Amino acid sequence: MAIAQRTKRHLRACLITGLIASGIGLGYVRIIGGTDSIGITIGVCIGLCLSAFELFYVQGRYGARLRGLPLPLFILITTGCWAIILSVLLWGVPHLMQGYTYGTGYTSSTFQQDLLFALAVSLLFNIGLRLRGLVGGRVLFNFLVGRYNRPLREERVFMFLDLAGSTPLAEEMGDLAVQSLIGRFFFDIARPIAEHHGETHRYIGDEVVVTWPLEEALRDAACVRCVFDIQTLMKDKARAYKSEFGVVPEFRIGIHGGSVVAGEVGDDKREIVYFGDTINTAARLQSLCKDFACNVLISRSLLDRMQLPRDVQVEELGNVEVRGKAERLDVCTMFRRSVSQ
Repeated sequence: MAIAQRTKRHLRACLITGLIASGIGLGYVRIIGGTDSIGITIGVCIGLCLSAFELFYVQGRYGARLRGLPLPLFILITTGCWAIILSVLLWGVPHLMQGYTYGTGYTSSTFQQDLLFALAVSLLFNIGLRLRGLVGGRVLFNFLVGRYNRPLREERVFMFLDLAGSTPLAEEMGDLAVQSLIGRFFFDIARPIAEHHGETHRYIGDEVVVTWPLEEALRDAACVRCVFDIQTLMKDKARAYKSEFGVVPEFRIGIHGGSVVAGEVGDDKREIVYFGDTINTAARLQSLCKDFACNVLISRSLLDRMQLPRDVQVEELGNVEVRGKAERLDVCTMFRRSVSQ
């Protein structure tokens, strides 16, 4: 049975975390005095178990309700779960390895001391993970290494996704109800975006801007697959949305790729921003969806650079004038069809 790409990435992350934790465990027992092999083994087990819990449960399908909690409560609950896992491992691993328990000489520390140290390190990682969730993993890394301290030119793909009919919905449902709908919609579609390596660049009212490095977007047509996975997700959740909000979200998407300039701006609040015709074109394509009565518009130039999935059908819409752009642009829409057709 083939292993999904997402699962492979998670397994690799668990192994890397296990190796890092083994180093921390070794360093800890070297400082306090103890058995190297047990320090390394406990570190590996802690790294593997906590990362597996985080990636396969907290960040998985069944952790959606947990991720929807307020951040302080989210951190409190996950830290509590981590504390239980740590307690079991700190008591159990030494005993399973050599029959050691606390007080038999394999370490000069106490259970409370080891648990306190493990919790302190885990809490730092937990806060780091939640911060990553707030700003995005790649964005956080780029801030830390100062990648965009000076403007850089990059090749990127941008997807503008806009919730259709939000203004009439606000008049009908009220502002608070519509905001709840938008919040739920953006929360749900975050999963397929992440699964296809998209970076949520910005939320603007009822619109979300997603970006990929060009190579990442083209690999296995990730940006196109993301579109159809979002559509599939909304079909699967249609009954739940209808029951809770009385309406199923409809949306329009514009996608284009090309050269942009990226740079870090701001002082008290820093942000990575992108400039260039590529972004403007993607935004214009999204707004043109209404004129063409379709849900997705993508530039022909971007489509020509990728190998599309077999179940994707492309319809040419011709050479159109795009507002704010001197040259006309060949655009297409896309549909998912049965592979047997």
